[in-house]
Amino acid sequence: MCTGTYWRNAWKYQNRTYRHFGWDNGTLLANLLAVATALGLPAKVVCGFVDATVNRLLDVDAQREVTFSWVAIGYDSSLPPPPPEEVSPLGFETVPLSRTEIDYPRMREMHDASSLHSPAEVAAWRGRTPLTKLPPPRGPVVQLRPLSDAEIPRDPIEQVILRRGSSRKFARTPITLVQLSTMLDRATHGIHADFLDPMGSLLNHLYLIVNAVEGVEPGAYVFHRDRRLIECLKPGNFRAQAGYLGLEQALPADAAVNIFFMADLRAILQRFGNRGYRAVQLEAGILGGKIYLGAYAQHLGATGLTFYDDDVVKFFPPHAEGKSAIFLVAVGNSAKSKTISG
Repeated sequence: MCTGTYWRNAWKYQNRTYRHFGWDNGTLLANLLAVATALGLPAKVVCGFVDATVNRLLDVDAQREVTFSWVAIGYDSSLPPPPPEEVSPLGFETVPLSRTEIDYPRMREMHDASSLHSPAEVAAWRGRTPLTKLPPPRGPVVQLRPLSDAEIPRDPIEQVILRRGSSRKFARTPITLVQLSTMLDRATHGIHADFLDPMGSLLNHLYLIVNAVEGVEPGAYVFHRDRRLIECLKPGNFRAQAGYLGLEQALPADAAVNIFFMADLRAILQRFGNRGYRAVQLEAGILGGKIYLGAYAQHLGATGLTFYDDDVVKFFPPHAEGKSAIFLVAVGNSAKSKTISG
């Protein structure tokens, strides 16, 4: 069971912190799911549950910390035991994150508005995923060339996770099309989750600003997962625009490629209610975490970033109209910071 603590990021991002619940939880789950796969264990992400019951079981102070997701791991052929008549709290002690905290009540309001209150609500919430298809490609396309199973790096997943971090600086050097293809392909094979039915469904679409990928013209692209290609929406050197969209930081401007996650929130909220917002953020975090692992497995660097929401959508018109920006991952060759000697 994974929880999110409001103040952990609210000191910096204030009410926007609620999105980080999905991103941080998702990147953590990407590691867990990868290890489960390496061990041959089935694993399923669970986003639908009765919030108050689980919070009470974990004995968290719901004013400060709340349960965000579960993962069911392993298999058992026997029938589950009947549920207990009463759930007793675990009584874990926790250490305060800081001496004082600033309360941002809108985060709690958002979480409460997306909570489920009974097993019947949970059962009704689960089910088919709303599918939003991309229009057929109309612009120039680049066919992806991912590594085959026989060609992928053989580093143990534990080594990749330990190597993985968040790049603080990128060198303005290109990555290969094979590296980009492998990251996109492996990250989007599917997630076993209770809000993704059938298996292989996804809520997010991936849009790219390509700055430096060998054999790919710089420009704005959209990823067609079913066709295993990227379509050029507009060519051009957009390093400056990428830097602006990523909150005017150098990282997205210097990265070889920026991968934006976007989704049709209207369709998602219509199907899943307010809890759909949790699901789409969590999925983006898992996909982003998989891209992280794909980058570091190929000895590249990656970092997750926040962004100017509306301007991201406006950058990809008219293709992204009606969608909302969810997450951003920048990928490239990490650059070592210069050491200043005294």
